[in-house]
This record gives sequence, structure tokens and C-alpha cells, in this order.
Amino acid sequence: MILEQVSVIGALVAAVYVSTIGSILWWMLHVPRVGDVEQEVKRVIRVQSQSSRIVVPVQGDVISNRVIALASQMAKYRGATMDVLYIIEVPYALPINASMEDEETLAKTAFVRAAKIADRYGVKITRRVERARQAGPGIVQYARQNNADLLLMGDVPKASRGGTRFARSVEYVFENAPCEVIIDRPQPE
Repeated sequence: MILEQVSVIGALVAAVYVSTIGSILWWMLHVPRVGDVEQEVKRVIRVQSQSSRIVVPVQGDVISNRVIALASQMAKYRGATMDVLYIIEVPYALPINASMEDEETLAKTAFVRAAKIADRYGVKITRRVERARQAGPGIVQYARQNNADLLLMGDVPKASRGGTRFARSVEYVFENAPCEVIIDRPQPE
């Protein structure tokens, strides 16, 4: 009796109705992602910026303290690791591994200062002492070997450059570094 009342048109309408409801349910359970490409790009940038490595060459002076404070703020914001680098310039007359106790003491003092400043921002530092004939090539080599994403250096205004040992290295690093370089140069007094 029930089969006699089913018509071909009725069966067709019922099939369309069921397939429409089925496709709506499928769509609701499989919502397409909105902004797929844009969200993926933002995620990659966020992950990259969090895994960056900031290298800060220091020489233990006031400018180095200023650069450490700036780098600490950047490292905290980026979630980056921070390497504080002290280059011991070994004269050509000495072997590269020659004992240079005065320079090693200066490096330890610079690291203590750097750690105190970084602690204010809640940033842990990695201390590195490298030996090189010249500071510029030593900094660039360290940045290349350790996949630095950012090199942050201090410099003094050109009028007063004579006194710092990094003055001749800043241009070399800026031209040859394998990563982004930021030079912090305070205004002359």
C-alpha cells in the first residue's frame, strides 16, 4: 500500500531534499579555512621571529651597555636568543692562542655588566669570547657560523671615533655580515 502512493516525482523531490540536507551538513562539518594564505604567512613570520638569534659584540664601555639594553628589549619581544660576543684582537706578532690575561679580564667584566643589564629584561645571554686578528672579520665569522639573524653594534659619532677599537670594524661588519645589522650611534654631546 505504501509503495503504491510513491510516485517518481515524489521520489525525485525526496532525493533532492536529502542530498541538499546532506551537502549542507557536510559543509557545516568541513568549514573552509578563511584567509588560508595570509594566516600561514603570519604564522611563519611569527615562528621565524621567535627563533631568531641576536649577536651583540661588546667592548665593555658605555656604548656597549646601551646596545645590550636595546638588544635585551628586542630579544624579549622576539623571544630570541642573545649571544654577547667579546672579540680579543690578537696582534699578528703573537700566535692566535697566546695568553692575553688583560683582555680576558676585560671580557669577563663586560659579560658581568651585560648579564646585569639583560637580567633587568628577563633575558638570558650566551657569553662568547672569540680570538681574531681584527674584530670586524671575527664578528662576521661568528655571525656566519652561528646563523645570526641580527647583529646589533654600538658606534660613536665620527668626530670622536679615535678612541674605540670597534670604530674601524663597524663599516666592515655592515658591509660583510650575513644578516641584518643595526648600528646604534648616540647623538654627539
